Amino acid sequence: MLQDKNERTVMTLQDAGRPLEGCLIVFDLDGTLVDTAPDLHRVLNIVLEQEGFSPVSLDDVRSKVGQGARALIKRSAQAQGRLLTPDALTRLTATYIEVYSQDIAQLSRPFPGVIEALDELEKMGAAFCVCTKKKTQLSVQLLEALKLAHRFRAIVGADSVSNRKPHAEHYLHALATAGGVLNQSIMIGDSSADVGTARAAGAPVILVEFGYTDIAPEALKPDAILSHYSELSAIATKLLRRNRI
Repeated sequence: MLQDKNERTVMTLQDAGRPLEGCLIVFDLDGTLVDTAPDLHRVLNIVLEQEGFSPVSLDDVRSKVGQGARALIKRSAQAQGRLLTPDALTRLTATYIEVYSQDIAQLSRPFPGVIEALDELEKMGAAFCVCTKKKTQLSVQLLEALKLAHRFRAIVGADSVSNRKPHAEHYLHALATAGGVLNQSIMIGDSSADVGTARAAGAPVILVEFGYTDIAPEALKPDAILSHYSELSAIATKLLRRNRI
């Protein structure tokens, strides 16, 4: 009886203009919610220049961000014809995180339309969480610095799970932590890892076309592609309704 009452309550709220009541929208962070590349680029060059490397361009950083700081440093070194030992990578990654955490949002900003999209989706009944390969504490720190952390029921970084994206565990753990239901959830991301984790979990996925990936969003075959956050509420509503059936 209680379940029937709850279901009737949700239906009433949907009919009353809250079509996304009970839905959870799961966001990636870097390259999806926040344009962090300028700060990642700034810190990477500080670390690399200390080791005698040449500076790398912002465009190079945007295409290499997706796998985390260690991979970013490794790939940047390889692009200059140098291989770093595991010990050197560990040391440089620790330095990178230390420098980054000291001024995490000096240049980082939410992508255009993010705040307005969150406001609109919230009025429609949706709740939000973050599922990111960034470390949890850094993710919380970044979103707090941007005054966005309170908008999310959960912020789940790669260090919060045994198997990070593209494994289903990362998505499902974020979903459970935020109190969401799988068939009323959707992933918003920018990379193959985001598509992979959504597909593995059985959720629809939207990719932003302005994110950090060296593979075109179209080639990753998401359920939809977002060119601006002003489009998100309409696209998410359509996909979530389809997934509920």
